[in-house]
Amino acid sequence: MKSYVIALLVVLCTNLHAQGNLTYIKVGKLFDGKSKTLRENVVITVEGATIKDVQQGASIPPNADVLDLSGMTAMPGLIDAHTHIVLHPGDYDAQSLKETPEYRAIVAVANARATLAAGVTTIRDLGNEGAGFADIALRDAIARGIVPGPRILAAIQPVTATGAYGLVGYSPYVTTPQLSYEADGTAEIRKQVRRLIKYGADVIKIYMESYEKRQVSADSLTGAMNYSPEEVNVLVDEARRGHVKVAAHVYTDAAARIAIEAGVASIEHGLYLAEQTFRLMAARDIYYVPTLLVYELWRDGKLFGPTTPETVNKLRNTVEKHTASFQRALKTPVKIVFGTDTFELPGTNAQELELMVKYGMSPDDALISATSRAATLLGIESLTGTIEKGKAADIIAFPGNPIEDIRVVQNVSFVMKEGRVVRSPFSRD
Repeated sequence: MKSYVIALLVVLCTNLHAQGNLTYIKVGKLFDGKSKTLRENVVITVEGATIKDVQQGASIPPNADVLDLSGMTAMPGLIDAHTHIVLHPGDYDAQSLKETPEYRAIVAVANARATLAAGVTTIRDLGNEGAGFADIALRDAIARGIVPGPRILAAIQPVTATGAYGLVGYSPYVTTPQLSYEADGTAEIRKQVRRLIKYGADVIKIYMESYEKRQVSADSLTGAMNYSPEEVNVLVDEARRGHVKVAAHVYTDAAARIAIEAGVASIEHGLYLAEQTFRLMAARDIYYVPTLLVYELWRDGKLFGPTTPETVNKLRNTVEKHTASFQRALKTPVKIVFGTDTFELPGTNAQELELMVKYGMSPDDALISATSRAATLLGIESLTGTIEKGKAADIIAFPGNPIEDIRVVQNVSFVMKEGRVVRSPFSRD
């Protein structure tokens, strides 16, 4: 997202708040988004939408406006780098075939509210699953203060090859809703990227493979390759010209190698990647967004309704291989970023952190993956991702110590976004 656009959104949001009013937030423990240790007895001073100061043991003026979180741990608002905000539980096809984009946009508003209440103050939405322009409409409505929700960077629809990423199993005479923007060959791909940027996309998503087009394995999720190296190079080049980053949906090592050589910003999912591939990503400063939770929820039948025994077996194998891939990544310097891919269950985002730690990531690194590192991937590190002077006042708090038990982040009880309290069990002192 261009820096001047971000600055404009900050100005728009700031104007919604009372100017010049200071709020002092007393914090028992603080994870600032960068340090691997928690600071104690910190006072965060907020002015309007911005953090004015962060001091340990600072005195608070008499009669000041105070929020007492001294019994809690505070940290920057979570940044979820892989979401689909218009989805909800139930039959996946029915959502596209039987629900209007207008209805799905209303669902997205409810999802946004629940997501913000759970402590996620920023999301990168990587495709609205055929709901028109619901994602950018919601993005703009939130930025203007019309509805509550996290700040959004939106992809609108992914770019895919003909026959990839769509509804499957229907007669070829039936026209089904468009879940992606199809483009074949370098000229079409360049034009499609230009169209997305024209429509307001903050990020370009490309499907490197798609099992909707053709499944190539009977025992795990895999898909046919969609694009040649030349085509991917053109997509990344055109996105770079438009000052937007590229997120690549990848399952296999071969697809990842093509995306890496082209210079994408992030590899999404990466189910079956080799350790050396992660090392190459680290050398090229390409981020890894594993999205562990979605496959486990899918395996357990919590997303798309009834699942056949064959699919359950395939998903069970996929989760095992994906976990091994994630653990290979942990052996390398690759930058891992928090992303859930689970907006079918809004507000459950922090469960991804639990899985990251369960499979070997340190709690402090998991927290960094969901704050400062995620902000850098999204290109908004000057705006949010840390609690420090000059950043947006995106602050969440919860009982407990996340370094000792990462699960406490699932129990957020205080949320402030851009200086506005959107969830709090406390009264002002």
